[in-house]
Amino acid sequence: MEILIAIIIIVVLLLVLGVSPWLIIAGALVLIELLLIFMTGFFIVSLVLLFIAKPVKAEFLRIFEHEVVGTYAIYKIDGEEYKNTFPAEIMFVDKIYIPGKVYSARLKKGKKKYMLFDWYSYIVIGVGLPLSALLAVVLGYLLPVLLGAFG
Repeated sequence: MEILIAIIIIVVLLLVLGVSPWLIIAGALVLIELLLIFMTGFFIVSLVLLFIAKPVKAEFLRIFEHEVVGTYAIYKIDGEEYKNTFPAEIMFVDKIYIPGKVYSARLKKGKKKYMLFDWYSYIVIGVGLPLSALLAVVLGYLLPVLLGAFG
């Protein structure tokens, strides 16, 4: 909600300063294209980390609710608790995550941090990467045409 209010304030200020509405729309399209490119890069890095992570058996323990980011699945691997890398699905938690059930997962440990990819992470990366790449390519292809129409 705060982001929407900030966007409205910025747009109103730009209009008051005399910036053309078409230029604001063009700028928004360029920002969306950059966001899609960064999302695609994020999913590519996540996929690489997923492939180099080692397979493990992880026992689902509970859902952890973070105040800012969202909910995360907590797993036990070799006696230690690990938080999943991607936020957990919140709509059907009781149907998707079964306490005590052992799932196949992939764990990438670093010196200070780790990344745990559960089956839900596979879905997020598997859907997010092609979708963000496709949208980035389509908008990138249409951007010159759209920017020409606004000029």
